[in-house]
Amino acid sequence: MWTLCLVVAAGAAPVHGERLSFVAEWMGITAGTAVAETRSRGDSWVFEVRSKSAGWRAGLYPVDDRLSSTWSAATGSSRYETVFREGRFQQDQVMLFDGESVFVSRRQLFDEGWRSWDDRYVSAGALEDPVSALWRLREEGEGTYQVFSGKKALPVVVVGAGAEEVGGVRAHRLDVRTVHDGDLKDRMSVWISADGDALPLRAVVATRAGPVTVRLTGREVLP
Repeated sequence: MWTLCLVVAAGAAPVHGERLSFVAEWMGITAGTAVAETRSRGDSWVFEVRSKSAGWRAGLYPVDDRLSSTWSAATGSSRYETVFREGRFQQDQVMLFDGESVFVSRRQLFDEGWRSWDDRYVSAGALEDPVSALWRLREEGEGTYQVFSGKKALPVVVVGAGAEEVGGVRAHRLDVRTVHDGDLKDRMSVWISADGDALPLRAVVATRAGPVTVRLTGREVLP
């Protein structure tokens, strides 16, 4: 959840690529930062995200996560890799999507040491991983996306909530909910700039510890 707070609007697809910088704030305090890069690779896009906890928080609960998503318009997500280093939770994971199933390989640290195992889950059609789904949110806005959570595909519902200004910039607000057993759960709101760049200016993510606000702090167009 913490890394997703930092990368709620991580992916975008400019003509060549881009690098976005974010800061996450909790109770008005900077809690972490993230950098998200988007690059083209043949007919696909590769989204790479690195998130780290702020110095004061690292002593309590250090976070140093890396995520990589490979996506194309024709097939959706094809590969999703995560390296989680969050306190005592340490896990490496690779997901491979082929349109009919998702193969997941995991390696995780337990008290007795590292343990590895593989699973295969049946799927139907193109799916999104958590990062590529957020790319689609920027590109397409409202709609329902099928996102693979790690064990099953969950519908993610995106609803427009009107136009607002963020730091003097006109933006579209999108409210995002996931569907669990027929009920809408989880919640975040994302503000996307109302121009051709569709920049993720701000997001507010509901967590058990209270809302986390993510702000865009920089953008660089990559060659």
